[in-house]
Amino acid sequence: METQLNFQIPEQLISPVEPKESVKSQYKNSSYYGAQLRKNLDSKIFKPDPTQLVYFVAHFALIAVCFSLLTWAELHWYYKLPLSLLMGFSYGLLGFIGHEIMHGSVIRNPFFQQVLAGICLTPYMGSPTFWKYWHNKLHHGHTQSLIQDPDAFPTYRIFKHSKFMKFMFPYTPGSGTLRSYAYFFFWFCFNFLVAQTYFRFRNKTYAELNHKKVNLEFAAQIVINATLLGTAVYFAGWSSLFWVWALPFMIQNYTIMSYVSTNHNLSPLTSVNDPLANSVTVTNHPILEFLHLNFGYHVEHHLYPTVPSSRIKIIHEAIKKEWPEKFQVTTKWQAMKDLYTTPRIYKNSVTLINPYTLELQTVKDYSPAKKASAHQHSKH
Repeated sequence: METQLNFQIPEQLISPVEPKESVKSQYKNSSYYGAQLRKNLDSKIFKPDPTQLVYFVAHFALIAVCFSLLTWAELHWYYKLPLSLLMGFSYGLLGFIGHEIMHGSVIRNPFFQQVLAGICLTPYMGSPTFWKYWHNKLHHGHTQSLIQDPDAFPTYRIFKHSKFMKFMFPYTPGSGTLRSYAYFFFWFCFNFLVAQTYFRFRNKTYAELNHKKVNLEFAAQIVINATLLGTAVYFAGWSSLFWVWALPFMIQNYTIMSYVSTNHNLSPLTSVNDPLANSVTVTNHPILEFLHLNFGYHVEHHLYPTVPSSRIKIIHEAIKKEWPEKFQVTTKWQAMKDLYTTPRIYKNSVTLINPYTLELQTVKDYSPAKKASAHQHSKH
């Protein structure tokens, strides 16, 4: 959660308190798991799956139809509502498709990856070059590593020195405020936008980023979005912004952010990039899993980011067989509930703290080994 951080914080505050050596020694790098598992996997599953582009075409067409009807057809609100919701849902799914394209699991041609991902990221005002650096390099390369992972929450020591985080904390799940229920409906786009326009110029982790290219792509996204929204206002009036922008904006944010948070924000901070420790797979209704491109299968994705989502459940079964005691899986709704019953600030790598009440809670562990241990304790 990059935008909560004040990058003028003294260096000594950045390193989290490490867990006990007995816990830390259990962590393995993702390359360890990947090498072990690959021995038993068919090499065909690692090939791109261009049939995933059907999702791109279908949702691009749905968005075009919804936008056209909302802009040029004279409709009552009860017709506009489902069209607007569908538009937001398709925006969210374009985000999932763009995510896959930029990982190279759909097509391998870099030029077409940039073009197609750029279209997918248009509703998010996103530069594909920035996304690839922000997500593929920083998030996947340093998952749940303080400062380096833009999706990781900070420690209490950083919170005390960050005016921005003190302002934002009431909006985060687990803060206990009414405002926190708005988090999923705006955070992804807000975080992405601020990272592109502000933090990439202040954080040395972006030193290798091609800023000129990002600037050009971001400017193009501004022009495209301004043109589309200007067209809607010109033909349908200012009220059309609610239907073609505001409501879809909330739906697309919820669609993406409800997975990002449940996949990572209940996990420990880790100095070793161990997907079985710092990521959680969340299951959903089979129809939603299909529509959402199996995005909840996230431990699997972090082990093999280039495996297409259409084959990710093969990885799921392989992990269950190889490391059944460590594999963290829960339902998405259980994870959502747990987000709102635990604070998002870390006292140390494995302990969460409410900065207002100072109440402490251990990070969630959904592994069968942990569940068995808890069951044994409950008996006594």
